[in-house]
Amino acid sequence: MPNTVSKVLAGAVVAALLTLGGPYSSALAQNYSEQDVFSAVEANDMKALDQIAKAGASLDARNSSGDTAVIVAARRGDLELVKHLVKLGADINLMDAKKRDVLNIAITTSNPELARLALDLGIDPSMVTSVYEGSALIYGSHQGAVEIVSMLIEAGAPLDHVNNLGWTALLEATILGDGSEPYQTIVKKLGDAGADKTIADRNGALPIDHARNKGHTAIVQLLED
Repeated sequence: MPNTVSKVLAGAVVAALLTLGGPYSSALAQNYSEQDVFSAVEANDMKALDQIAKAGASLDARNSSGDTAVIVAARRGDLELVKHLVKLGADINLMDAKKRDVLNIAITTSNPELARLALDLGIDPSMVTSVYEGSALIYGSHQGAVEIVSMLIEAGAPLDHVNNLGWTALLEATILGDGSEPYQTIVKKLGDAGADKTIADRNGALPIDHARNKGHTAIVQLLED
């Protein structure tokens, strides 16, 4: 019984201090560790996250792998948790230790719903991402992620960003793509949106040159139009 009473009283004190705000909330924020944030995420405990956020503790702390709570939730494909964290003030634009953002994660996990949510929550589609200093659009073009590429084009992602390999999204699609229908669709969408077909790689080869060399005639025709 005494333990129960103590817990009730402690909860009442915390609630009262949170209501007062100011320095009281700041003091409470110091009582929350990074582990508390990730424990709440692991348990999908929205109420605990609410309390942590209300106390003024950061929801953008990183775990030992360099991931934020949003990144962890995104990898898990938990759209409601991602949405809740951002609503509480977590930064949707933060990346993991390898410079992969939520859009990159959506592409890796073939989750267009996550990409749509991230864009709706205000993620910046123009961010330079990955160790290759590329972009979500370049990565999506590499992976043949038609639906996500379409979203990114519509959201205004830079069409002609060049990564540290010297490749644009068009070059990535023609160099690393297999010429199948998804890559044909991506090349067409990029071309229709105004991607520059004349940007060559570091060896001077254009997207159409790569398509010809690989025998991808359908893509050659698209690039000739």
